[in-house]
Amino acid sequence: MTFAGYFRPADAIRAAAVLLLASLAGCSSDPPPQSLPCPMITTIKDVGYLTRFVGASEDLTDTAFEAKVDSIHSKCVYVDNDGKRVIRSTLTVQLLASRGSKNPDNTAKFQYFIAITGSGGQRLTRQDFDVEIPLTSDKPTNIFIDPEVELNIPLPQGQNGDFFRIYVGLDLTEKEVAYNRKNPQQ
Repeated sequence: MTFAGYFRPADAIRAAAVLLLASLAGCSSDPPPQSLPCPMITTIKDVGYLTRFVGASEDLTDTAFEAKVDSIHSKCVYVDNDGKRVIRSTLTVQLLASRGSKNPDNTAKFQYFIAITGSGGQRLTRQDFDVEIPLTSDKPTNIFIDPEVELNIPLPQGQNGDFFRIYVGLDLTEKEVAYNRKNPQQ
């Protein structure tokens, strides 16, 4: 069957005119908004995982808990803040902890950090966050979600998010970092 069987010729002309007007309505002389890059976010390998022992031993039977940076989700927007351009990044950091056989208080207490570097890897700022994750014999593995860590990064003229890096890691002792290097995690 042809279109003539469904429409009268005048209806077909009206439909074509409506389609033409609808397609032209999407046209604009303004250029589309430019997509600007967000800073790259990285978990530092040597400090992305923690095995905390009870006492000086590094025997796995003396483990209080293990923890790791499980995932990081982010979004960013470019905004004007008191006349200065900034990148506002919002991070959701998820940490995972598992109870060890020698956990003295049924918790995993530690710190994680967020550090920002600028052009040339220059360290701009670092902030530490306290974490306490309950762990019991009924729930030996648990997660902690820091839902909205907001970072405001001042944006010098001519720079964008590609000039910055955001690093997330666990605050470890030198001995814990050395342990991680001897026992790397996948």
